[in-house]
Amino acid sequence: MGDATSAPAPTAHSECPSVWPTESVRLRAEAPDSVPGPAAVLRLLGSARRADVAQALDTLSPDQLAEAVTTVALPLAPAVVAHISEHGPAPARRILARRLVEQPESVPQRPLTLDAYLRALPEVETDDPWNDLLPRLRARALEALCGATLTAEQLVEHTRPAGLTLALAVCTPADRLRPWVRRATGDIRALLARRLAEELGEDYESWAAVITLGGTFRGTFAELLHGDDATPRVWRFVRETRSDHAAQNVLLALAPRGIAARYLADLDGPPAVRGSGTPDPRWELMLSSGPLCRPLIEHVIALGTAEQVLWLVKNKLCPDSTLERVLPGHAADIFDLPLTSPHVAGRAFRSMDREGQNRVRLAWWVRGASQDQLMDLAWSLTDAPGPLHELVLALFPDPVEPSMLTCMYAALAEAAGPEPVWALELRRAGTLEQAMPEVRASMAACSAAPLIEAARRTPRRHWIDTLDDDGFGCQLLRTEAELDRTGHLPLEALVAEQLDGRPDRWRAVARRLAAAAGPVEAVMAEAAALHFVDTP
Repeated sequence: MGDATSAPAPTAHSECPSVWPTESVRLRAEAPDSVPGPAAVLRLLGSARRADVAQALDTLSPDQLAEAVTTVALPLAPAVVAHISEHGPAPARRILARRLVEQPESVPQRPLTLDAYLRALPEVETDDPWNDLLPRLRARALEALCGATLTAEQLVEHTRPAGLTLALAVCTPADRLRPWVRRATGDIRALLARRLAEELGEDYESWAAVITLGGTFRGTFAELLHGDDATPRVWRFVRETRSDHAAQNVLLALAPRGIAARYLADLDGPPAVRGSGTPDPRWELMLSSGPLCRPLIEHVIALGTAEQVLWLVKNKLCPDSTLERVLPGHAADIFDLPLTSPHVAGRAFRSMDREGQNRVRLAWWVRGASQDQLMDLAWSLTDAPGPLHELVLALFPDPVEPSMLTCMYAALAEAAGPEPVWALELRRAGTLEQAMPEVRASMAACSAAPLIEAARRTPRRHWIDTLDDDGFGCQLLRTEAELDRTGHLPLEALVAEQLDGRPDRWRAVARRLAAAAGPVEAVMAEAAALHFVDTP
């Protein structure tokens, strides 16, 4: 499994270890030390401050740096590309230049300067709501932060509207796959958390006003905190059609737990203008957007309406642990989700079976499901022979790939013995002579073993490795830890705490990683235990 600081491990129930892969190749590749040796230094520097990059890279010998740029996966952090291109030894510069020519999508954009950023901001006031200026400006601002042409303090001071500042603190699924952008969003989030704590403290009324106005306020974040705009225009950066994150969610995540809970309770209070029983329209935006946070989820699970729970269930960032808690009454909705792990999908399927919904939904679900989904679901049901038999039966009468059918039969044989498989196959094939060889072998041996061995030989991917980039980025954010995060993600938090502004530690870490001295976490812990008087 990959470095625990960079990627969450799948649950213990998410695969069948006796048949399917127990390790995700893609999760492992996410770890900074997935390619041991000098390349690990370049990967880890994606999570570093720009000011620390030069010290670490200069620790590597010309041969080590050449090896690193040859073997590391692109793209690299803009700061790493800039330093090697401008100051690296000639062999490393040539190799990197050739690889960037071959992969032009990995060439970093020229980052905005402060003057260019300030010139772009007024365009927000006249921007067409259907234009993508704001998302593009967010991306350019984060690139500038990664490239050190803008600082987190400058962005927070000058950015307007405040909703754009709050959007800079969100790590989106696409951002999650790029360590330097993760670091940038974490820097902004940590700075906002500190400013909010200093300015608002435990004052509920101030917090409530800031949370309410955060997505519509036309001024800067500092002006929002000081209440300098008494009549904010009804306008917001976040639109469901253009973005997947809501300003209110960011502020709820950064608020003291008790204040966030009280705000949500007040949001459910008697409406002054709306009719009785009509939910506040902010609920749908908050529950359908990201980031999700603990107070929001706990409130909806304890006190939410059925509609609110459904919005939460359909949020692609909702963790499996939350889905399991709301499974009764929402099994069919959870079963249909594309990012649900096999374990949770299996639990939902069992619940649907108890509620009598299987036959109605299986007819169309099986036809739209991938082979990976079907086989993963089957092997998650080996302790539920009845629902598993129904799943296999739903495959007929459509043509089924023999390798997939073998795996489905093997799961059923594991769950209920080989006899149900024999009956199903004779029903499908019509005669013993037309039956699949693996089934005939099972009959001859009076055992499930031939079927299970055939399934074991079928090439299979871990379920996480079947996700596209957006799904994989979402999966990395669907964790319990993300619900409580107020600063950096785990790996960047470790780098910030142990290595930021400590050049001697960075040099020690770079030397050890280049020598493949151990996993990143262990190497960083060793360097932190050494006694340095850091010098620039």
